[in-house]
Amino acid sequence: MHDTPPGRPHGPEPDAGPDDAVVGELRELMERAAAGLAPLPDLTQEAVRLGRRRRVRARAAVAGAVTGVLAIGGVGTVVLGGPGDNASAPVSPAVAPPAVPSATPPEPSPPAATAPVPGAMTDAARKARAAKALTRELGDLIGTVLTAGKAPGEYVGRIDERAFPVTFRVTTEADTLVDCPVQPEPTATCRTAWLPGRIEARVVESGPQLWGGQSVSVSYVYENSTVELAVGPDTETRVSPPVDGDQLLAAAGSPVLLSEGKHEVLEAEKAALAQKAERAENAEETPETAETAADGTDSTAEPSLAPPATAEPSSVEPSSATGPSSNGSTNETGGSPR
Repeated sequence: MHDTPPGRPHGPEPDAGPDDAVVGELRELMERAAAGLAPLPDLTQEAVRLGRRRRVRARAAVAGAVTGVLAIGGVGTVVLGGPGDNASAPVSPAVAPPAVPSATPPEPSPPAATAPVPGAMTDAARKARAAKALTRELGDLIGTVLTAGKAPGEYVGRIDERAFPVTFRVTTEADTLVDCPVQPEPTATCRTAWLPGRIEARVVESGPQLWGGQSVSVSYVYENSTVELAVGPDTETRVSPPVDGDQLLAAAGSPVLLSEGKHEVLEAEKAALAQKAERAENAEETPETAETAADGTDSTAEPSLAPPATAEPSSVEPSSATGPSSNGSTNETGGSPR
């Protein structure tokens, strides 16, 4: 609705058009009709009052919800057993979730390390110790002595691109030395010498024309075993080692190699006894086993229902109980050194 400017009477303006005249008449009619009505109430106070009521209701609803939650928690404590209760309700076991199969297969674990063999480790340690002792006494002549091969007693001395085989071994149950020949031989010399402690030894030097290079050896007896120390020519060039009989005898009689030789004898005797015990244990047979081996039958086999076959005379002559080894004899060489 348009407001009538002050000082202007109600009614259409002088220069108003037909539409403006109609609007003016309608305004006058409405003003006359509403003249007797009461003024409209103020809505601001009512809106404030309704807003406060709604806030109070919302707070009451929240408080009721919190009270309900606390009440449910108290009931649950009573049902499950509180701190003061002696009995508690049974608890079902937790069910683990099913394992999800992995997309990639698990990697195989590395194989377990094989346990070392005590005997092999002992032999390796023993050879390493002997090589160290040989290097200490012969290192100035044939260089550093190293272990060679898997057989006991095999070593090699390396110096100036030469490799001289060294032997330091023990022969058990052999308490006799070689007999030096009365007449000297052109290919080798043999003589008797003495080590500290009145230990008899044999020194043998072979000429280069026999082995393609000179070799020297010293052997002596300790208890019931023979200890041998020998140095040979280079394996490829056949160059003689820079060691003579006197030098090798001095090395064999040194406290280091004498102690090492005695230790080797004790270890060899222990190994020989262990081998004998093992062979004796394997050779033992029970009476049932011996009877089974004699008649060629197996006592554990089920009895056969077929009638026994008639024995036919065999055309094969029985073998002799004594083998050819019983009539043989051992040949010993006493004229030349071994």
